[in-house]
Formats: sequence, C-alpha cells, structure tokens
Amino acid sequence: MRKVITIAIREYQAMVGTKAFLFSMLMMPLLMFGAIFAMEFLSKAGDIKDQKIVVIDHTGKLFPVLALAANKHNATLEKPDGDADDSDSGGIMSERIKGKANGSGDEKDGEDSFGNFSKGQRFLLEKWDGEGITDEDRFALSEKIRNQELYAFIEIPKDTVEITVEELMADPKSLPFVKFYSEDSNFSDARQWFGVIISETVKAERLAADNVDFERIKKLSVPTPVRGLGLLYKDASGQITAGKEKDDMAAILLPMGVMMMMFMVIFMAAQPMLESVLEEKSQRIAEVLLGSANPFQLMSGKLLGTVGGSLTILVVYLAGGFLLASQKGWTDMLPLDIVPWFIVFQVLGVLFFAAIFMAVGASVSQLKEAQSLLLPVWMLLMSPMFIWFMVIREPNGPLATWFSFFPPATPTMMMLRMSTSATIPIWQPLAGLVLLVVATMIGVYIAARIFRVGLLWQGKTPKFGDMVKWAIRG
Repeated sequence: MRKVITIAIREYQAMVGTKAFLFSMLMMPLLMFGAIFAMEFLSKAGDIKDQKIVVIDHTGKLFPVLALAANKHNATLEKPDGDADDSDSGGIMSERIKGKANGSGDEKDGEDSFGNFSKGQRFLLEKWDGEGITDEDRFALSEKIRNQELYAFIEIPKDTVEITVEELMADPKSLPFVKFYSEDSNFSDARQWFGVIISETVKAERLAADNVDFERIKKLSVPTPVRGLGLLYKDASGQITAGKEKDDMAAILLPMGVMMMMFMVIFMAAQPMLESVLEEKSQRIAEVLLGSANPFQLMSGKLLGTVGGSLTILVVYLAGGFLLASQKGWTDMLPLDIVPWFIVFQVLGVLFFAAIFMAVGASVSQLKEAQSLLLPVWMLLMSPMFIWFMVIREPNGPLATWFSFFPPATPTMMMLRMSTSATIPIWQPLAGLVLLVVATMIGVYIAARIFRVGLLWQGKTPKFGDMVKWAIRG
C-alpha cells in the first residue's frame, strides 16, 4: 500500500504541478463557454453601426412610416431608457407604430418588441427618387453594397397595401412580398426589423381601408402571458412556499454547464494518463518502475493520483462557478443538492475512462496509434452531448432514462438530468451508480490485464484482437 500511495502522490504532483495544467484549466472553460460570454461582452461593448439602406417604396405610403420608425429607433440608441422624443408629424400612421419603433410596446416589462437584435445598429434610410427601377438599377445598388457604400436596399411592391381580402382569400400565395437585398440577407437584423414595422403598418392600413378601428383591435388583442413557475414545496417547518418564475435561458444553460463541467473534469484527468504511460513506455522508464512495484501497484497508484487531480480540478471549477454566480446574483439557481452526486459520479467516471486510456497508452508505441483506438471511447464519452437538448426537454423521457443507464454515458447523462428542474426518481441515480460501480470494476480489471502485458510489449503495434486476448488470458 505504501508503494501505491507513493506512486499516487507522484502522479498527482506531476499532474497539477505544471504550467500546462494551469493553462489547460483556464483554457477549457474558455473553449466551452467563452463564446457565450464573448457575445454578451461584444453586444455591450461594440460600437453602434450605421446601416445605410435605400428604400424603394412603390406604394408611396410606407417610406414616411419607416423613416419615422428609424428615427425613433436611432433616438433610443442614444437614450437607452427609451425616452426619445415622441413628437412627430406622421399622423395616424405614427400613432400605429409608436412603441414599435422605439422598443417600448406592450410586451412584457417594456422589452423591445423585436428582442435585442437591432440595438447595435443605426438605420439611415434613403428614399429612392426614381420613378421606376430596372435590373440595371438593382445591379448598381448591389455594386454599392459590395463596395461597402451601402448596407442594403429594400423594395416594397405597389400592391402591398392595396391588395383586397377577396384577393387574399382567392389565392393566399399571391400575397406580395417585400424584397430585402444585402450580403447577409438571411441573417440580417435589419431585415427582421423592417419585417415587423412593415407588417404592423400594412395591417393597420388594410384595417383602416375596411373601416376597422385598428387601435381598438390592438388593445383587445393584447396577448395573455403564460409564465413558467416552479413547483410548490414545503420547508422544514411545514410552510408552503410558492414556486418561482423560471428563466428560459437558465433552464437551458444550467444543465448544459453541469454536463460540460463533468466532461471537462473527465477529459482533463483521463487524457494525461495516456500521455504519461506512453512516455514512460517509450523511454523505458516503465521497466525501471516495474523493478520496484508490480503492474497492479503501478496502475493503482496512477489511478489514485488521477482521481486526486480530478478532485482538484472540480474544486477550482466549483469555486469559480460559485464566485461568478454570486457576482451575477444567480446563487439561488445553483443546484447545490447534486454536488455530492456529482463528486461520486465524477470519481467513478475518471476511474473508468482513465483506466481505458492507460491500457491503450501501454499497448501502443506512438500517439497517433492511440488516437485511432480511442476514437470509439471518445464517442462514448461525448454521446450525451449529441442529445442533451432533447434530454433537458424531457428529463424523465424514455431516451433520457435508458441512456443514463449506459455506463460510459452515466456520469454525464445523470448529472444533466439531475440539474434540470424535473424530479428524478431516487432509484434511478442509485441504480445508475450501482451499474457504474460494476462497470468501473470490470473496466479497471480488464484494463489492468492489458496494462500488465502491454507495458513491456515492444515492436509490432498490437491489433485490437491481440488486446482482447490479453484481457481474456492475461
């Protein structure tokens, strides 16, 4: 046992005492979650872009409305509180789009009617002065877009407003559509912005032409919000506590974050074992070590050191996550009750995959040979990431339930399910834990037999069939 502990301490120090370990601990969260925080940071720190857009209004009615809406939107960018000057000369049409243009409509809590997609863009509209437009004109405008002189041009058909109800009912496909030309037309925020403004305005004009009071319909059509709340529960004193409103993004990102943390801990603990064993074998260090300890002691010490390193990683990440949540005011959303489960599943997951990585590292002579053997193992470890969104939608569905009993995916899948707001029957994590313990014992036993033979194997790279024979015959 003393030799096992000595090897474990040595492996732990070799794992956590390097600059590469500290660098990888910093880079892994950035690679996994950096894009989310980068988008948030850039959306706040980015400069407001001026988008020059030519409007070709064949109706002769919509450009004043669009110009008014653009002016109110631009004023909102300069006054974030949305207190832009409401004075205008747009007549009845300006009243119909008031609130829509400056993002202070009837939506929940006064949020922007279009979300936040247009807050970083200032729309500078220019009316097309020609009596008509030809393909040559459209090509000239397209060239200006390519030369960065123009962002986009939009063409509104003449019968957009004047089409009758009878015509729409006769052939719904005949509905005229507005053409938006830009280099990024599929993903353009401006296209969505124009779509909302034009749709609301055209709707108002059609209702007015039919002598229907648009403002009254708008007031009567205010949607009834349906907000998701958590279930009620009783505290220790027996008092019933009302469920809290759930944040949709938190309901998605929190389970995903727990899943990614489990993956990162297992990855950062198992991968160094492959490289360590491969290096010791190629440099004949393993032969010296086997003079002082047998293969079982050597492998056991390495696995214990790996588990200690993985727990260090977990503690650092948990502390960093709790600090970030405290700064953001998210501590009440953290599923702290699953931390003990996370630690147990993480230890077993590290033992399971680290043993496999060590067996592969002992069997090959070069890293590229190990990569081909480990591809199926990586696929098993990453398999929950392919279905994680379906799992958080139905944490107790058949797919999520049965897949969490598949031992290679159990640590990640079970934590993904338990971090949702759904109530997972207690027998399921217990059954998953028992299955994972059995699978880990079998996996470590088989890996130890392969490790014992492969560590001194030299020359030809063993085939998969050879490794199976080592596992069976020892």
